[in-house]
Amino acid sequence: MEMKKISLKELDHAEITFDDLTYEKMVQLWCVSELPDSVIADKCGVAKSKITNLRKNKYKISLYNIPDHILNVLGSDMTLREEANSIVAHVFRNGFLEDLHAGITDEKFMDSKYSRITDEEMKKLMIECCVKMEHLLKLREENPQSYKHFLWQNHRNYCRSWEK
Repeated sequence: MEMKKISLKELDHAEITFDDLTYEKMVQLWCVSELPDSVIADKCGVAKSKITNLRKNKYKISLYNIPDHILNVLGSDMTLREEANSIVAHVFRNGFLEDLHAGITDEKFMDSKYSRITDEEMKKLMIECCVKMEHLLKLREENPQSYKHFLWQNHRNYCRSWEK
């Protein structure tokens, strides 16, 4: 199951009252859609403090436990593609490869007959990736819930617009 992010434009056209703000709806609006209490309050026609109180005191939702609430609503199952995207972002994309990618592109190196990466850079990249993958695999074995939380958070931060 996937929870859809709601844009401000979609929220404007939605019919939502304070009484509609179930736990699941608050997770969708606040955790997934990243809508602030003030925007939700304006839409529902109530004071911001009423939304903040509902979120914090009744539903116990805060910045520090967003992945927990998303997992509570969605269950702990990511699609295989979401899991793969999250792993690739962590292990491969968000590291030394990003440093290499950040350099200046030169047309002469676009020809496949030229190497764009040195042996030393390739070695560094592969060692970094293997170390990160080892840590993820250890986490999956030692603490499956933390592994799932990490993947959801990583997916949320880096992979939302990736192909699924």
